[in-house]
Formats: sequence, structure tokens, C-alpha cells
Amino acid sequence: MPEKTFEPQVVVIGAGPVGCLLSLRLVRAGIPVCLIEKDPEIQPHFRALGYPGSTHAALYKAGIWEEANERGFTKEGFSWRKPPRLLKEHETELPWGDVVVNWNPYIDSPLKPGDIGYGMIALPQNKFREIIMPRLLAASDLADVRLGYEMVKLSQNTTSVTVTAKGPGGEHLEITAPYLVGADGAKSMVRKSLGQHLEGFTWPDIVVAVDAYVNLPAPADSFPSLYVLDPKDYAFMAKMDRPGENGKDRDLWRMTIAMSPEECEPDVFDQILKEKIERLTPGPRPLRYELLRAQPYRLHQRHVQSMLQGRCLLIGDAAHLTNPFGGLGLTTGILDADSLGDSLLYVLKEGRSAEILQRWADARLAVFKDIVSPAATENKLRCHETSMEDPYSDPFFRMVRDNAPELVTMNQGFQRIVTNMSKLLGKRPELGPDPWAAL
Repeated sequence: MPEKTFEPQVVVIGAGPVGCLLSLRLVRAGIPVCLIEKDPEIQPHFRALGYPGSTHAALYKAGIWEEANERGFTKEGFSWRKPPRLLKEHETELPWGDVVVNWNPYIDSPLKPGDIGYGMIALPQNKFREIIMPRLLAASDLADVRLGYEMVKLSQNTTSVTVTAKGPGGEHLEITAPYLVGADGAKSMVRKSLGQHLEGFTWPDIVVAVDAYVNLPAPADSFPSLYVLDPKDYAFMAKMDRPGENGKDRDLWRMTIAMSPEECEPDVFDQILKEKIERLTPGPRPLRYELLRAQPYRLHQRHVQSMLQGRCLLIGDAAHLTNPFGGLGLTTGILDADSLGDSLLYVLKEGRSAEILQRWADARLAVFKDIVSPAATENKLRCHETSMEDPYSDPFFRMVRDNAPELVTMNQGFQRIVTNMSKLLGKRPELGPDPWAAL
């Protein structure tokens, strides 16, 4: 059978959550998209799994808000705690460490549970993509999805971009379109092909993302998404399912645990990770857990010089990398995709100047440099530099403890992480609900 003729207006490289969301936005607007992904199947991912209120309007505009909200579950806030206390010989249960602060950023908001913009939807990345992919595959007249194809070359001129991808059988596919978007992650081939370098720095420590079934009920005195403060063994822990949802007698937890490069050497990694899990995880002893996945990765605060080069655009981890302490990596990528979708619609559907894309690129890079990276950096340092004797020496902890008025101002100011292209361009069309409008 001859290959079908398909002429995309946008080629998206990378079918992670960010690339899938952008592709769906464009397809829903009638713009043909070719989505290329090197993995032949959707793989489970370790890192981010939360979609905070700032991203909800993006999910709504893509037509997946209701299903994402139904398949995930909503979390309202975060806690910071001291490490669990050491067991005494006669004790049979390791208690949670003392709470430093509990923070619900929605407590003074007029939004309520179930509203777009309220809380954080907990939904692993693979399940998020499982919501989007069937919609793309069903739109075969507008979406050409190529799983198992790896980009090996791109070239561009003043009117188009041509990408060459190698298929699972070794065959080569060549596609030309007016625009190409690199959403292919931290090791982006698109970014490398453009000769772009990541400015910034890499942290000396490593974190290990652990998914495990653990005999660990959520703490009664804090939120089930919590940071453990410690100079060495700092961590983030989050319950990932509803009670009884997984059919097991244990809950599914995500633990992001700090380790040194020396502790990640192959000959000691398994034993040290086991010791850290035992030390950080409260509950009855002996601790019962089933380790599903454990993946170490480096932490970065890096970004490209520009998210637009010619007719190629970079979004998500292909454009910028941040540490996970704050949950801002996936959040920023989702908002990149949402605002780029709006920008491409103005250019491709309304025929407006491509200068819009430069304004988008400048705005999104500024969001990362001025808001996202500093906020994530502050929270990471807070987790391992806070004094255990005087945690309220940290200004943020004092604000939360005292429910200071500055918290409302901080929440309202953080809306700048969302780039509203209609406002940026002086347009006023309704592109979807604004979760910040009520704040």
C-alpha cells in the first residue's frame, strides 16, 4: 500500500507530556501535526507527576481537563517536616518527624475543590499521555503519529524545516513543514542540531526517583506531599494513589531522595538506597515495601539562549532544566506548550506576523530565568540548609507559620508563570478559563 500523503504544518519531536499536549492543541484547532517519538511504546517516567492549578486551563483548552481530573486525584498543599526520629531498640514503629509548616496555597482563594485552577492533580506522566495519545491516533486526517522513529537530521530555510527520522526497521522518513518544535527532553537532538548550548550550572548532588509500594499511611498532621528537611538526606515524598486504588495492602509512594555521586557508584548504590529508604520512611518495623523503580539523575539549573531559532522552537526540558524541588519542571513545560499553541494558532490560522513567536520565546525564557529557576533553587536549598534547631529562621517558613499577608501577594505574583498570549499581544479573545482571575 502506498504511503499516505500528509502535509503537516508543524512537526513535533518528542511525545512526552509536553509534546503530546501541544500536538493535541494544534490538532483540535485543525492544524495538521506530525508527532515523532523515538520510543516505540509509552514508558513509565520517574520525575514529575503533578499538574498544579496554573496548568489546569491548559488542560481544559486541550479538551482533557475532565478525564485528567477523573483519572488523577487532587492534592491541596505541601508540608515540610524534620526527618523521622531514630528508633530506640524497644520501639516497633518509626514515627514521622515534627512538622515545620503545612502550606495550602489555595486556602485564601475563592476557588473550591473541583474548580479549574484549584489544587494539584496527581497523575503520572505515562497516564497523562494515555489520555492524549488515543485522541491523536483517532484524528488520523490531522495527526501523523510516528512511534519508534528517531530524528537524525534537520535543516531549515526561510520558509520551512525538513526533518529526517530513522524508523524502527532502519527506514528513513523525511518530512517538511513550516515549523518544527523540539519537545524531546533534556538530551534534545533538536537543541543539539541547532547548536544551542545550555547555560547555567549543575548541582553537585544527585537525586534518586523511587516508586514503591510501602506500608505507610499518609501522616494525619500534614499533607501527603511533603519535603523532608535534612543537611544530607533531604527528600520529597508523595502519595500517588487513592486508598485501596491499587488493589494492594500498601500505598504507592514517590520518594525523591538525595544522594552523593559516591553513593551512586554501582557497587554500593543498592545498599545505600535501601538504608536511606529505611531511615526516611516512617511506619511499622520491619518496613515492608516493594520497589518498582529507582533512577538516579543529575540536577540542573540551565536554559538555552533562545527558545526560537529560525523556524525551530524549543519547549519543556529541551529548552530549560530545573531541579524537581518545587514541582516546576513539568509545570513550566505544560505552560510552554499551552502558550506556544496559542501563538502558532495566531500565525497559522489567523495569518498574523511570525514576530509573535519571538515575543513568545522571549516571554517564556524570562519566566524560567526570573521565576521558575530562582523559586526551585530556593526550595532545594531550603530542604538541606535550614537549621534544624531554628527552622523559622527561614523567611518563607515564618510567613507560612504566621499566615502572613505577604503569602497572598506571593501567590498572586506567581501567576506570572503563565504566559497569556492574548494579553501579551493586546488581544482579548477567550482562549479558555483563567484560573488566576479570581485571585
